[in-house]
Amino acid sequence: MVISIAVSVALLLAVLCIIRGARTPDTLESKAAELYAYCKKKGYNTDVAILVDYGRHSGRVRFFVWDFNESRPLLKSICAQGCGKGDMEGKNVFSNEIGSLCTSLGHYKIGRERTISRLGGRPAFTLVGLDATNSNAVVRGILLHPVRLPSFAIYPFPIPSKVLRISGRAVVRPYSEGCITVPSDKYRETADILHHARKPVIMWVYK
Repeated sequence: MVISIAVSVALLLAVLCIIRGARTPDTLESKAAELYAYCKKKGYNTDVAILVDYGRHSGRVRFFVWDFNESRPLLKSICAQGCGKGDMEGKNVFSNEIGSLCTSLGHYKIGRERTISRLGGRPAFTLVGLDATNSNAVVRGILLHPVRLPSFAIYPFPIPSKVLRISGRAVVRPYSEGCITVPSDKYRETADILHHARKPVIMWVYK
């Protein structure tokens, strides 16, 4: 009886954490309005855009495909970020430096989807940095691509590193070396939206 109660409490706490982690930030609507003004001024897509809030805990949803016409997120997801320069939970490090392995903040124009050999033949969208803070995105090979992550919020746990077996050895690798990476199923949903976009879509990465 005591064990069943403890299990029930643990499950309830887990559900509450997932629900809490899946909540959208209070600032999302105002950020979307700011991004709409940017897209309208620059002549980009004003139907849909992507906002990535790296100021949030990595276990929370922080990748949002936003519908400007409905003023709501069409999709939300957890999202990994670059591991460079000692980046860790609570100490996010961003850089535009080549070889930094960090994610760069700023506005990106989302390009065409391609099959990327260095990702094992997986699809990915090319990204063009539009600001001084992400101007090296193309040179650095920064992409929007899928990874094997849970498709739900895992808060209060952070996105972990993955362990690979290479030549018989266990090798720890991050889920991002600067790219914007989301769970595979969320990527497919996002890709479907992007494929139907009539104008170039903007992704705004901020903290």
